[in-house]
Amino acid sequence: MMDKDILAKGLKIKIIGDSVAAGEGSSASYETEELIFEDDGTKFFRRVAQNSWWGLLEQYLHDNYIKCTVENKGCGGAFSYQINKYLDTLISSDDNLVLVLMGLNDRKRMNGMEELKANCECVVDQLISKGKMVILLTPTPSVHSNEYYPNRIYHTDEVVEILRDIADSKKVPLVNNYKYIMEYLAENQLTIDDVIYGEGCINDGLHPSDYVQKLMFQNLIKTLQI
Repeated sequence: MMDKDILAKGLKIKIIGDSVAAGEGSSASYETEELIFEDDGTKFFRRVAQNSWWGLLEQYLHDNYIKCTVENKGCGGAFSYQINKYLDTLISSDDNLVLVLMGLNDRKRMNGMEELKANCECVVDQLISKGKMVILLTPTPSVHSNEYYPNRIYHTDEVVEILRDIADSKKVPLVNNYKYIMEYLAENQLTIDDVIYGEGCINDGLHPSDYVQKLMFQNLIKTLQI
């Protein structure tokens, strides 16, 4: 899917979205003091996550002498309306490829899925109008107890459906992590509970462990044919 000639020239890859975009959940992951944006008194800081899906991508590009740079501005706890509102802060003029992963936090909002659809479509449209290549990514499955917390008005499969429909309608690539991991679990007779926990990881049943982060990375490489 990714033209090898384009990769050879080098791309500046930007990642935006929520905590899963930022790599939260992986081991050796920590929040820095670098402020990305502040909204209504809430501050969002940059995260370093070498064992995350995007940390593995960065290492893969380096190991294969692909002269692309990766910058992550995922914001833990951010809603889609905040990603949309601060898009110009998240994106730089020299970004070539933008990976967008968001939607889980919108499950907590009364009209969350309507907001996700409207905001994600707006983000994609703006990025395309700025001449950026855009790729949408879906979140990963979570354990039943986390998926059905009292504040979960909507569920992950609904988020995935909206992102899939937007990718189809806007004709942008979709890296469907949810589908990939669910199929992996079925093929190996596992449940998400078997893989979402790991040593040194957050282990909250939502944020991906190193094991799941690696699956996300593998799915990205496979989907984009890098």
